[in-house]
Amino acid sequence: MSDETQGGAVPAGEDASDEEPLEIPELQDVHRILVPVDGSTGSERGLAYADLIAGLTGAEVVVVVAFDPPLAIRRRGILQTEHLQVSMEKDARELAAEAAELLAGRGRPARAVIVRGHAAEAILDTAESEHVDLIVMGRRGLGRLRGAIVGSVSERVARHAEVPVLLAT
Repeated sequence: MSDETQGGAVPAGEDASDEEPLEIPELQDVHRILVPVDGSTGSERGLAYADLIAGLTGAEVVVVVAFDPPLAIRRRGILQTEHLQVSMEKDARELAAEAAELLAGRGRPARAVIVRGHAAEAILDTAESEHVDLIVMGRRGLGRLRGAIVGSVSERVARHAEVPVLLAT
């Protein structure tokens, strides 16, 4: 092999026009960003990147907090989980509102949404129903598997989302 071909030059006799040139594809504008928040450091980083991108694009940020209360179990006539469900919903509402207010305080159009259900499915469903252009989330949240490299929720969202997903570390 000659020195001319090692650097990517086309060998003599071959036509470079046979290959497609490298291009940067056109992307859709980012008008709405979904940022899931669970109170973890990872979700705060996701919030920071959503803030940065919203500042550059003028996009609205939809803050979503998913909560998944346990099913109600009746024992001896007492509904044991009703109080827990109410408490979890209240906490989710407060967390979502706090994150949206932080963004609004920085001049970003933002609103809070809470969704009941498993986090990954709730995020994917909200991304679809809110017609978001981008999901920005922490790579690791408050999930149960602390030793995992990528959280199970972020991995599932990244694999199944129909829009780009930015995972903040």
